[in-house]
Amino acid sequence: MNPRQMNRNIQRVAMIPAAGFVLLCLFLGYWQIVRAPELRASQYNTRGRDRLAKIEPGDLFDREGEKLMGATRDGATWKRTYPEGDAVAHLTGYNDRSGLQWGMRDALLGIGPYESPWAEFTEGPLRGNDVTLTADLGAQKLATRLLRGERGAAVALDARTGAVLALVSAPGYEPEGLVESQWDYQMFQNDPRKPEINRALQGLYPPGSVLKIMSAAIALDLDRVNRETEFTCERVYRVDGAAITCPRAHGTVTLDQALQVSCNTTFAKLGEYIGADEFVEYAKRFGLLENSGLPLSSNAGRLGAFTEKSRKVLLAQSLFGQGEVQVTPYGIARMTLAIAGGGSAPKPYLVERIAGPSGRTLYRARPQQMEAAVTPATAAAVAGMMVNVVEKGTGRVAAVRGVEVAGKTGSAENPHGQAHSWFTAFAPAEAPRVVVTVVVENAGAGSEAAGPIVRELMSYLLD
Repeated sequence: MNPRQMNRNIQRVAMIPAAGFVLLCLFLGYWQIVRAPELRASQYNTRGRDRLAKIEPGDLFDREGEKLMGATRDGATWKRTYPEGDAVAHLTGYNDRSGLQWGMRDALLGIGPYESPWAEFTEGPLRGNDVTLTADLGAQKLATRLLRGERGAAVALDARTGAVLALVSAPGYEPEGLVESQWDYQMFQNDPRKPEINRALQGLYPPGSVLKIMSAAIALDLDRVNRETEFTCERVYRVDGAAITCPRAHGTVTLDQALQVSCNTTFAKLGEYIGADEFVEYAKRFGLLENSGLPLSSNAGRLGAFTEKSRKVLLAQSLFGQGEVQVTPYGIARMTLAIAGGGSAPKPYLVERIAGPSGRTLYRARPQQMEAAVTPATAAAVAGMMVNVVEKGTGRVAAVRGVEVAGKTGSAENPHGQAHSWFTAFAPAEAPRVVVTVVVENAGAGSEAAGPIVRELMSYLLD
């Protein structure tokens, strides 16, 4: 065999282990990089629990440094402590697989992208990282007290930055006892009030009249109507044989007045100016059909299927917040934030800072802007209409002394009892600082149950 042929054979043989090495690298890279988040999130991954036996987990704080969750030694492992109990239960969670214990597990336990084997080798056993939230403990406690005995949720956002100031779900629970007692845990899971559900992010409700904010914004943004366009409310409006009714006949009203008195038929008639596809597109722009983007379990809103047969009726119903529309309280808060922000809102966020065991900042939030939902002119027009709702219409209960408030009531019919009470608002109207959205299940008119809670929360946060 000549030398040239021999070299070719050697090269071919050498290619076999080289190819094997490349395949091995690709295989390991796939599982360690591409599939890593999925593996860390798997219920069969016990690494987090194993980590609790080795290191003290990090603590959770509110925006002012008040401790929301700590840890104490319990035999061979560490046990979580909850100094603020039910006021922040849906933020902390009740074990290492719920709330921020799960959503921020890697940071709190110092694993995954926050793990530093070299530091552990040089400094010995480490503790996890501390996480500081944007939430305000005082607002959490106030909302928890105001919702005591009810089922519902409250969401408060900083209109300037998008920071989540309050995220409360009722009923709440005491997470410490659940961890200690298996019997309590089983009773908790079987509680018909479903206290484990974070209604602010996971609860799906018909929005009722609070969705009229978006419907008005769509019609104005498309330049199909203006605030002075007149409509006639004769109490009953028929669409393809389906009857849509108002509590009373409002007569001739402008779009502005229709929002003030919350006229269902006027907003149903906007279906003559707005197409179903346009309605869906704007719902996406306002973020109603997205998950929260926060490190907590959440649901996206739903609109139902606009089939050829049901399109006109479903659109008319959807435009005043009924039909098959289902949204979360957080989704309505984010929609309101877009109007408060002049059509383009800051992206909401909950985690302000992550600090390592030495206090070194590993992460700090940087507010980001979401894509514009409507033009600034449209947002300003809708904001003005919402001011009139509070000053002249159904939303007077949310008025705050010395502050111009923009808001909207909602009474959402549901097949399981009395209507849900909604209220969403922002203030001050000219230079928004705070957005507050509240829903109270089966509590009737928004001005009766949800409105006073919005007023109290807004007054506290503006103080």
